Amino acid sequence: MQNSIKAKNYSLTMLFPGVILYAIFFILPFLMAVYYSFTNWDFSTARFIGLENYINIFTNKDMNIGLKNTLIFTAVTAFFKTSLGLLLAIFLNQKLKTANYLKTVVFLPAVINAVAVGIIMSAVLHPELGMLNRFLKFIGLGFLAQYWLTDIRIALYSVCFAEVWKWTGLSMVVFLAGLQAISRDYYEVSDIDGANAWQRFFHVTVPLLMPAINNVTVMNLIGGLKVFDIVIALTNGGPGNATQVLNTVIFRSYSYNLQGEACAGSVVLSLLVAVVAVTAYSIIAKKEVDV
Repeated sequence: MQNSIKAKNYSLTMLFPGVILYAIFFILPFLMAVYYSFTNWDFSTARFIGLENYINIFTNKDMNIGLKNTLIFTAVTAFFKTSLGLLLAIFLNQKLKTANYLKTVVFLPAVINAVAVGIIMSAVLHPELGMLNRFLKFIGLGFLAQYWLTDIRIALYSVCFAEVWKWTGLSMVVFLAGLQAISRDYYEVSDIDGANAWQRFFHVTVPLLMPAINNVTVMNLIGGLKVFDIVIALTNGGPGNATQVLNTVIFRSYSYNLQGEACAGSVVLSLLVAVVAVTAYSIIAKKEVDV
């Protein structure tokens, strides 16, 4: 009995420093942001103005554009990062001689700095000198060449492409871990029952992989809603407001010395992330199976 009490106290003791650090660097700054979101704060004084900052946010044209673009960006990138990550994981889970090499190649963009990704993608998507347009012209599909980063109709989707290229490898790694944790016994039983490849995938792989699907989906949704660096590196929110997202609008508020309004925007974004993440997690978790 005493040993179990000591073991429990030991666990709590080891947990305490992490909780303190989390409270100092995450919880406290968030609570301060909530407080300052109700003030006209200029770093020296903070005058209480009630809900004025929140009213300005929801009536701000740029903020509405940023919200729309953020939701589009999140939906597009979360779908492709999750689906492509799953397909790559299934492919690389096979017994291939080059599997380890291909895993490294696919995962490598995830460890590259966003600024470096911006430089790479700017070179690839340049309208005249870019590798993509040159390749399209070389194979006789020059009519498909576009001004990928300067056309307001497709600039946001070009940034989505860069985001998907960068983070699909991370989704693949999580899915690979989930696939390798599935016992071969389930597949042997399905073979005995006469299941084909599609039936094994939808009735064995997907249900048992649901925890990984849940984690990857929530991770990609949160990453999409919080996007900032890749947009700044590639387009800086342009052309015009075509690629403005919530974080770039919040950043602009700081540059205009509207710290209170920027804090209000950060609070709104935090609540949006929390609602989307919890909702998505709850819906997918209901489909998980016990093994």
